[in-house]
Amino acid sequence: MASLKDVAAAAGVSESTVSRALRGTGRVSEKTRARVQEVANRLHFTLSRSASSLASGKTMRVTMVVTDSLNTWFNAAAMEGAYEVLSDAGYDLVPLVVRNRDDLTRFFDRLPGNRNSDGVIVVSIMLNDDQVGVLEELTMPSVGLDARAIGGYSGTVRIDDADSMRQAVRLLHSLGHRRIGFVEMPDNPDFLFSAKLRSGAFRDAARDLGYDDDALNVFEGRDVSRFRSFQDAVSETATRIISEVERPTALCVETDDFAIALMYEFRRIGLRVPEDISLIGFDDNDRSSMAELTTLHQDPVAMARMAADKVLLLMRGEPLGEPHSMLRTNLIMRSTTAVPEQQ
Repeated sequence: MASLKDVAAAAGVSESTVSRALRGTGRVSEKTRARVQEVANRLHFTLSRSASSLASGKTMRVTMVVTDSLNTWFNAAAMEGAYEVLSDAGYDLVPLVVRNRDDLTRFFDRLPGNRNSDGVIVVSIMLNDDQVGVLEELTMPSVGLDARAIGGYSGTVRIDDADSMRQAVRLLHSLGHRRIGFVEMPDNPDFLFSAKLRSGAFRDAARDLGYDDDALNVFEGRDVSRFRSFQDAVSETATRIISEVERPTALCVETDDFAIALMYEFRRIGLRVPEDISLIGFDDNDRSSMAELTTLHQDPVAMARMAADKVLLLMRGEPLGEPHSMLRTNLIMRSTTAVPEQQ
C-alpha cells in the first residue's frame, strides 16, 4: 500500500506539500495540487481523515440540529441539500435530533465547549434570548436554516413569509372570498417553530387588502399533548372551523400535510372542497401534487445548499457577501381553490 512518502517522491514534492494539496489547505498552486492528486489516484492513496484532522486542527464535521425526526419532509430535504455541498468539500454532516426542550437546552449548554464540529446549522427552531447569547459568543460558525430571526447567527437562509401570505390572500380576494381564515398546526410547547409566524403575516396581508378583523379567523394550534393522534387533532380543528356561526369560505393552512388532512376530514363530514371551502397549503411537498392542493412552494434542498455554502465560507474565514438570505415562495395553483358558491 502506498504511503504519503511514496506519493511525495513520485510527485517530486515534500510530504507536507502532499498533505496540504490533498486537504485543500495552505498555499499550493493548482498545477501542483492537480499533479499530487493524479499521483495519489494512480497509487490508490487516500489521506487518512483522522490524520488530516489532526494536522489541520479541524474535525471536518458540521452538525445539523433538527427537531422531532430526520424523516420529516423538510428535515430530510434539508439533510440532502446540505450533504451534497459539504461532502463535496470533504466534510461530514452530523445530524442531531432534539426531541424536547431539555434536549435543546442541553445542546446549547454544551455548545461553547464543543470541539466535535467545525460549524453548526440550526433548522427551523426559533431561539430564546439565552440561546441567541450563546451563538453570539461562539467562535464556531453558525447558520440558521428556515430561521425567522437573524440574532446570534453568522448567517441565515429563510423564506419571506410576509410575501407568501400576500400571494395567498391576494388569490382568495380575487376569487371573491369575503370571510377567510388561517389554520395553525397543533402546538408543541417544547419548541417555537418558525412557521408559527405565518398567522401574523396572514393577518397583515388580509388587512392590507381591506379585510376587517370580523372577516378573519385564526384557528390557533392547541397543545399537541392533548391529542391521542394526528387524526384527533385534525378532527378537533375541523369541528372548530365548521362550528363558526359565520364559517370562512377559504382557509390558508400552516403546512401541506395539515391542509390535506383537513381536506379529507371536510369531505368525510360532507363539506365540498373547493365548492364549500377553499384550501391553500404551504410547502408543496410530494403529497400536495397528488392531492391537487393549491399551495405555496418552498425548496428546502436549495435552501440547505445555501446554508451549507455559507457555513463553508465561514469555516474558511471568508466573509459572506449576503449573510442573511430571504427567498420567495411561488404560489402553485391546483384544484382546492375556487370561487365560493355561497358567502
